[in-house]
Amino acid sequence: MKFQIRSYSHAVGEFNYHIQITPAYRRVVMQDDRVDKLVKAYITSKLGELKIQIVTMKGGPDHLHIFVANCKNIAPAELIRQLKGFSSRMIRKNHWSLIKNYLWGEKFWSEGYFCRSIGSTTTEAVEYYIEHSQDKHWVDYEVYQKQLNEF
Repeated sequence: MKFQIRSYSHAVGEFNYHIQITPAYRRVVMQDDRVDKLVKAYITSKLGELKIQIVTMKGGPDHLHIFVANCKNIAPAELIRQLKGFSSRMIRKNHWSLIKNYLWGEKFWSEGYFCRSIGSTTTEAVEYYIEHSQDKHWVDYEVYQKQLNEF
């Protein structure tokens, strides 16, 4: 995807972010395909409500990378707060049975996050990284599970 500097009513620039969030206690809740799809659906829904474009979203069993664009009207910390808050609330409210063996209490996400502003020279690199390098997490996890089962 090619990004260009955009002109807004009172601003000119790019407002693209690479975000990485992690479930509480770095638990592997997203190894369950249903949880993975639900979390991504809730985050997609919230980003649509905020009118923020998703470039790509992918992760492993214990984290999620999100590459978003056109985030002019919201600060990164506020964006992440809203994404984590909404998805956590909806998962706990509607799908508790899917996560109760992994998590407990009132939290789904860890308190921290990673966020980096992305300029036009690196958007393709970030998109490639998120799309292609995350598969190794699933493979590593499957190998790890197999080793544990053989033990």
